[in-house]
This record gives sequence, C-alpha cells and structure tokens, in this order.
Amino acid sequence: MKIRLLSIFAAMLFGTPASAQFTTSSVFLEVGGAAPYYSLNYARTVFTGRYWSGQFRVGAGVLEQTLAVPLGFTLLGGRKDHHPELTMAITPVSEGLRFWDRDQSDFKVDLVLGLCYRFQPARGRFHVSVGGFPYIRLDPTPTRLSEKKPSLGFWPGFSVGRLFK
Repeated sequence: MKIRLLSIFAAMLFGTPASAQFTTSSVFLEVGGAAPYYSLNYARTVFTGRYWSGQFRVGAGVLEQTLAVPLGFTLLGGRKDHHPELTMAITPVSEGLRFWDRDQSDFKVDLVLGLCYRFQPARGRFHVSVGGFPYIRLDPTPTRLSEKKPSLGFWPGFSVGRLFK
C-alpha cells in the first residue's frame, strides 16, 4: 500500500510538465504545517525543471512564549492550476523564547515532511495549499541528539500566500 501511494505521488510529481507560472518568490501564512501553530514564511525558487520546481523557505511563528523557525525545501510539480507539493523542513522550537539559554528555555527540533496539494492559478498572484505534516520531535542537548526518546507526531497544514516575480 505504501509503495502504491509513493508511486502515485511520484507520477504526479514527475509525470506532468511543470507550468511556466512558477514565480521567483512568495510570502505565505501557514497554519499548522512546518511549525507547531502558525508561521509567516518567505519562499524563493532556486530551480525550475521540465517537470518540477524547487524552493527554499524560511519562516517564523510566535505564540505566547513559543518561537518556531521553519527552514526547509519544497518541491512543486504538476501543470496548469494544480500541483503536488513535497516539503522537507527542520524547525527549531523554543518554549521560553530563549534559544541561547538552555536553562531558561525548552529547546526542541522538529524534522518535518509535508505532503500537500497546492492550487495556484496559472495567471494568478496567489496560492492555497492543504496537506499533512508528519514530524519527528527531538530534544537536543550539547552532548546528545535527543535528551528524551524522539516522538512522532502529525499536524494538518493550510497556507495561503501571495506570489511575486
């Protein structure tokens, strides 16, 4: 079953020509997704191929005393208005807003993989995405990869953004 789902996603990603409408950058608000609650993000296209396009992304989200900074890479495929989207991100999360002070902050790192659907009109200036984001949460220390046993989790994600040339 897993192989079949991966095959379908790969066919969607690599089996249809990419549209010429992939822009050089976008700004988007993401609820859930690569950050625990929400984040405001900037994405920049780094390459466009015949069947896909790649973007680097960086964002930030603050909720009460928690700061999350998703950093990642997104592959977009498809044609016309509909696109599969695969996101890989690493998200440092500081509960206490003090990345630099381990004693005053609970610092964690989330490794995130997002599988999404993106609607982006060929002549439009906006995009909307919806998808699922499984993640692994690590609790790093200076001497160990994770102080506690890594935990698995899942966030749904929704984003809306503005495209720029």
